Amino acid sequence: MNPRFLTPDGKSPAVLVAALAVSLSALLAGCSSPREGSLDEFARWHDKAKAQAQAGALMWSEFYKQSFDRLTALPPSMQQDTRLENTVLLLSTARKYESSEITALQFNTERENIETQLEARLR
Repeated sequence: MNPRFLTPDGKSPAVLVAALAVSLSALLAGCSSPREGSLDEFARWHDKAKAQAQAGALMWSEFYKQSFDRLTALPPSMQQDTRLENTVLLLSTARKYESSEITALQFNTERENIETQLEARLR
């Protein structure tokens, strides 16, 4: 190899470019994958568990408690914060419903309102 194409430490520029490409790929993968993957995994779980709650196979308060636990385990993000706030409201509402402080109609109306507000905030 022609010495004028070597770096001061004697390495070929191609080696440095390859090393930079690998480092950049690892950095980009590390920045985007865990958070997005975690939120996607949470969303899949959420949809299944919500269907169970709607079918009566899971108590609403247990669904929201599990949601809270799973959300707090996610990497911090604005979406996580927003979902946590709404989950606390929904958990409280579910407990009121299950203790007969509010009716099923009141619970469903309040749940739909909170979920609609959550969807709007996540856009």
